[in-house]
Amino acid sequence: MSDRVRRRRSRELRVPRQDGGLSPASRLRIAADVHRHSTSDDDSGCVLEEYAWVPSGLKPNMVHMYFASLPEEKVPYVNSGGEKWRLRQLRHQLPPQDSDPRYCSRLTSEEEDELR
Repeated sequence: MSDRVRRRRSRELRVPRQDGGLSPASRLRIAADVHRHSTSDDDSGCVLEEYAWVPSGLKPNMVHMYFASLPEEKVPYVNSGGEKWRLRQLRHQLPPQDSDPRYCSRLTSEEEDELR
C-alpha cells in the first residue's frame, strides 16, 4: 500500500498516523510474526511474572502477542506506568460507588443489601 493511500485511509478512519492505519487484528498478526522469528534465548519461561495482570486463559505465547499489540507505555509491567494506567482505567470503568455502599449516600437498607 502506498504512503499516499495509507495516509488517506488513516485520515478517513481517524486512526493515528503512528499506527499506520492497521487494525488491532493486523497489528496482533504482525507482532506474532515478529515473535515467531525472534532468536532471543533470554526467555526464562516466567513470562507471566513480569506483568501485573495478564488475560486469563491464554498461553504465554498468546500473552506476548496480546501485549505486543499494545503501545509500550500501556503494557502493565509490574511497577510501571502501564500498570498505573490500567488501574486508572479500572477505577473509571468500575467506580467504587457501583459496588460498595460506603461510597453511596441516601441508600435504603434494601439497596445496601443489594450492593453487598
